[in-house]
Amino acid sequence: MKKLLGILVLGLLWCNVGFAADISDFEIEGISIGDSALKYLDEEEIKKEIKESVYMYDYLKEPEKFGHIAIREGLKNYSFITLLVSINDKYIIEDISGNVISTITSNKELDTCLKQMQEIENEFSQLFNKYEKFENITDHPIDPTERSKVHYIEYQFENGDSAQLQCFDFEEKLRIENNWADGLSVVVRKNKVSKWLQDIK
Repeated sequence: MKKLLGILVLGLLWCNVGFAADISDFEIEGISIGDSALKYLDEEEIKKEIKESVYMYDYLKEPEKFGHIAIREGLKNYSFITLLVSINDKYIIEDISGNVISTITSNKELDTCLKQMQEIENEFSQLFNKYEKFENITDHPIDPTERSKVHYIEYQFENGDSAQLQCFDFEEKLRIENNWADGLSVVVRKNKVSKWLQDIK
């Protein structure tokens, strides 16, 4: 049985805690790694989403290797879901992010996001205690000013796949101009996507 990685709206905690051997054993809003995006959107919607979002990956050597899709309707626990899919006729999902929007314009708001992240990490540490843990703050590569930050906690599986918590704090002008969202993300990701995101021009 798959394990539900859902944020409870009030508690911001993970559900159905247990050990799993494969990242595809988990789901966010009923969606799992290895599913086809065609289960959730029709092909025209998928193509439109991918075309409109490709600019966000222009900093990578192969910005069109995977396609970015956002799902905003019919969700129970998240503001929106983002998927990274293989660019082929099946649109296989390789990365899922459940996102909770919380605009960050002050240290107090950032502290709230980080507190929520730590609350979920308390559950992460039980769920993924057999895997290697990484924790850091990094510049977001899409922002040349280096003012946009990503606070993250990552548990890496033996095959390089990972489960992550991320708190995004975009530079304010950049966030407003691009209609991007600050806030907390819960991520399950294949190793091939991690490598792609690290291959910067």
